[in-house]
Amino acid sequence: MRKKAILIIISALLLFSMLFLPGCMEEDPGYSIVVDEDGNVITFDANTGAIVTIEFPHHQIHDGKHFQYSEVVELPINNVLDIQITTSNTTEWAHMTAEFDVESETEWWVYENVTINVAGAAVNEYNTNRNSANGATIVLATITNANIANANADTAIAGATFLFHGKAGAGKKVGGQGSSRQELVLLQNEDYTLRFSATGAGYVSFLIRWYEHTNN
Repeated sequence: MRKKAILIIISALLLFSMLFLPGCMEEDPGYSIVVDEDGNVITFDANTGAIVTIEFPHHQIHDGKHFQYSEVVELPINNVLDIQITTSNTTEWAHMTAEFDVESETEWWVYENVTINVAGAAVNEYNTNRNSANGATIVLATITNANIANANADTAIAGATFLFHGKAGAGKKVGGQGSSRQELVLLQNEDYTLRFSATGAGYVSFLIRWYEHTNN
């Protein structure tokens, strides 16, 4: 009986080492694989126990569903830049962030449900996975005007939903930064504008990033 018990213990230890100790897996030495009840594979490092994963926006880059657009625009004093954003009528929603630098004091707004009476010049966003041929489902365009009244004639905000507002470079002779870094999931089949009004003449440098994901 004693020999049998010892053999059982040894067998159990060998089985444990084959399953969990580093270098024991044929497919991926040093790792263990856990499969949940839905068949999803969860991978973790057997040495540290750390889950092997990436953040979802990073995953969307690899999946070819992450895009960005950047530009530098010179604005004379009181001129207005509108970045018009039109989303598609699908459940592949855009999850967007924006950040920008300004040379002089600049006021900015984000509006939802604007009326685009005059479409601006379409821009060429690019897929951040340069191996992917996927295109974005949303359309971006830029348009400048000499003042707020003319901007409102082209991109009307009457009846629009006000989302964000701020000033960059406020109280400074030169320079300033601003952002809407909180991810905004855009409504499908909707028009938006990210608007800049130059309190002082200077450039606006901006970077807009988004990934597209089908809602479940």
